[in-house]
Amino acid sequence: AAGGAAGCKLVVDTLTKLVSVAHDLCAQDLPEYFEDHLAEWMNGFVELLKYSNPALAADDDDAEPAPTSVLQAAVVESLALYMSKYEEEFQPFLGPCLGHAWSLLTSTSLAPHHDLLVTTSVRFLTTVACSVHHHHFAKAEVLNEVCHKIIAPNMQLLQADEELFEDQPFEYVRKDIEGSDADTRRRVAVELVRGLCRNYEVQVTQLFSANISTLLEQYKQNPAANWKAKDVAIYLVIALTIKGGTAARGATQTNALVDLHDFFSQHVLCELQAAATGAAPHPVLIADAVKFVSVFRVQLSRAVYDTVFPLLLSLLASPNPVVHTYAASAIERLLTVRDAPTAAAPAGARRFDAAALSPLLQQLLTSLFAILQRGGSEENPYVMRAIMRVSVVAEQAMAPYVQVCVDALNTILGRVCANPTNPTFNHYLFETVASLVKYICAATPAAVNAFEQLLFPPFQTVLQMDIAEFTPYVFQVLAQLLEARDGLSDAYSQLFPPLLTPTMWERPGNVPPLVRLLCAYAAKGKALVLDKVQMVLGVFQKLLARGATDQHAARLLSALWRACELAELQQYATPIFNLCIQRAQGYKKVGPSLVSTWSVFLARYGPRALWQQLESIQPGLANMVLRGLWGEWAPFVKGGRAERKAAVIGTVRLVCELPEVLADVDTAAALLSAAASMLAADAGVGDGGGAAAAEEEEDALEVDAAGGGGGGG
Repeated sequence: AAGGAAGCKLVVDTLTKLVSVAHDLCAQDLPEYFEDHLAEWMNGFVELLKYSNPALAADDDDAEPAPTSVLQAAVVESLALYMSKYEEEFQPFLGPCLGHAWSLLTSTSLAPHHDLLVTTSVRFLTTVACSVHHHHFAKAEVLNEVCHKIIAPNMQLLQADEELFEDQPFEYVRKDIEGSDADTRRRVAVELVRGLCRNYEVQVTQLFSANISTLLEQYKQNPAANWKAKDVAIYLVIALTIKGGTAARGATQTNALVDLHDFFSQHVLCELQAAATGAAPHPVLIADAVKFVSVFRVQLSRAVYDTVFPLLLSLLASPNPVVHTYAASAIERLLTVRDAPTAAAPAGARRFDAAALSPLLQQLLTSLFAILQRGGSEENPYVMRAIMRVSVVAEQAMAPYVQVCVDALNTILGRVCANPTNPTFNHYLFETVASLVKYICAATPAAVNAFEQLLFPPFQTVLQMDIAEFTPYVFQVLAQLLEARDGLSDAYSQLFPPLLTPTMWERPGNVPPLVRLLCAYAAKGKALVLDKVQMVLGVFQKLLARGATDQHAARLLSALWRACELAELQQYATPIFNLCIQRAQGYKKVGPSLVSTWSVFLARYGPRALWQQLESIQPGLANMVLRGLWGEWAPFVKGGRAERKAAVIGTVRLVCELPEVLADVDTAAALLSAAASMLAADAGVGDGGGAAAAEEEEDALEVDAAGGGGGGG
């Protein structure tokens, strides 16, 4: 029998590989051979779905799927491929294949070794439910069987989920919040509910409403023993209610047949209140309740926010890592919600603004920083993100807590400098510092010196140790501090020469913050910059030579135009313009960057100065450049509203103030066309440039994380 089982396993494994190869051959396009012999393949797939072999069955406590389960999962995955890509060819075989996949699914258990087969099969059903062939689910008895025999059992919290919650809480959080649980039974069951609701929303809602009521009644009779019933009920409500949503905003479209607010007030709020008063419902239910609030944050009113925020704040003290992480994440998500735009607030007023947040700040910050002192939570990215969001929303209200915050952040920075392992956490760490600098220094310029005293020691450590993950952030915050100063201090003067060394510019992640820092030097310490202007222009030349950095070259050159008189740069002007024109001849896409910096030159020194500068290089060059480069690329100027505004005004001034331009019909027409295109775009006609320029930047830093700036998130 052992030899027979081994032989069967060999055959089944071989069939699995054959099915996988067939799947891959059809993944891009349906080969003619497969199309001509599709009936044979589908008949073979049906036979494989009906196949069973007790000798190859897995034990109930096995985690790995049996060979037959792996084979049948591969078959169902192939069926899903045909359903999604070759619907017309597959349609004659859909009924039998769906029926056998359905029968196979209803015969599975909740044992871990069936997870692969179940998730694959449920995804296949979802694909069919979302297609034009959804009529296979139209009959009431079919819907009833799907809801109660397939969806409901797979919504349950499994033993493996409980163990993950208790033993690996951060993995549990990551899978749930970041959506990396796509292959879990619960997640695919939720997707099937949403797929069915596309065409049978009323029927599915009615079926599950009765189921939800039964589950809640079970929990009410014995909360301690039946807490899993309420866990399923909450997840069913979430699955039924969400019709559309995004990671940034949570649920944006909801099922009108579900009374969301009634369920919240009757069954969710009570769990949060019980947890806050120490009644201690099961930690999973607390996490479920917090998740419910976070998912439906847009639908909840400001009055609900006023009730929920103190409860979430109290949950930050929970010893359970999942609970206090969910609470921190929910607080951060709620603080991002804005009401509908109005004339007074085009971006929409924050639903829970600085005025509402201020009374809670001391307790909130204390609780969040306390989590970062707990074992296992020292680098919790959700907590640090919450701290960052609190500082962004509170703005100047953070002033009384700056010393405490910066001291705590410095302690954390000292720890992570020794071993930078969590880029997402580090990103929010520096964003928090940046937001404090941004808002506090804007309201209290005298605070700059205090910030420098607090931040310079750890920043010096970062630069001395050359911690590549952190240097972009340090340069960015130094730029913010310098922008807030009235002039240069000795520390900044000593730092300037090393910034110009070529090695500083080799890391792509350093370029954006270093350029901003050099721009700040130009604005606050022109004499120091002019003393090293050749080195600065060397940096400009290096940045201009690469398409990935030419916009930063333009930004640096624009800072020099703004800071200096033309006479101070006269000896360098012709080489600079020559370099720009040569670059444009070899790489036309540099055009928007050149128009951007030339617009600043024009605004600073006048249209006549620009004309004369171009003509001094070569007679007739001015009209050629304005017609062929400026006119073509001005509508594509990058940057924010200020850069586009400068380009529009500069374009109009060229036409209005230079008779030479008006005398050349082609040049004047090209410039007027460019100005019209820019104005139309900023008015929302065409490419929508105005809408993009009006978007508010929530986060304080502008570090290019992809270039080594410390990760995203």
